[in-house]
Amino acid sequence: MAITEIGIPIDLTKGKYENTIYKDGKLQLVELQKSDTGKIVYASNGSWQSEIIYIADKIKAFEKVVKNTIVSGTTSTFKISTQSSIDGTEWSPYVEVGTDGSVQSPTNTYARIKIELFSSPTENLIFTVDDFNDNHYDNAFLNTSQDYLEMKRSYILDYVKDSAWTEDGQLHRVTIDKSIWKKIDSLSSVQS
Repeated sequence: MAITEIGIPIDLTKGKYENTIYKDGKLQLVELQKSDTGKIVYASNGSWQSEIIYIADKIKAFEKVVKNTIVSGTTSTFKISTQSSIDGTEWSPYVEVGTDGSVQSPTNTYARIKIELFSSPTENLIFTVDDFNDNHYDNAFLNTSQDYLEMKRSYILDYVKDSAWTEDGQLHRVTIDKSIWKKIDSLSSVQS
């Protein structure tokens, strides 16, 4: 994640944020989640665009945009661009500032600054969505035993002995309500 201090006074608390936030006095990518080890995962990229800056007599102050830059993380990069306008409605394209922080866009009455931040994970992170070891899935059609989640495929129904049966052997019966089943692959009986 890159953190940049601007050379001219700009309020980073105002502007247009896209996957970025202003936190603890720094512009940074939004936090998406934490891994099982507590490592924060940031958005892979994001940007901040300043409000319209009236330059007029501050052209000398606007010569260099970047005063100080702090980059956190070995795979973090950033890009600072500026654009300008004569009337505040039609804008030049964004142009990246020079390596020394100098403004490369045309000098006009109005300007905007855009800071783009880029980050990529530095390690393989582990995320546990759910450990499926408690009973918060109260659903007759899900199996959460043995610490995993699956659709329940086998159902045990209690057969009732038919005492009116007079032929050889025994007859056990159960009524299956077909309205609760979309499909029945097979039926089997296990004597216990």
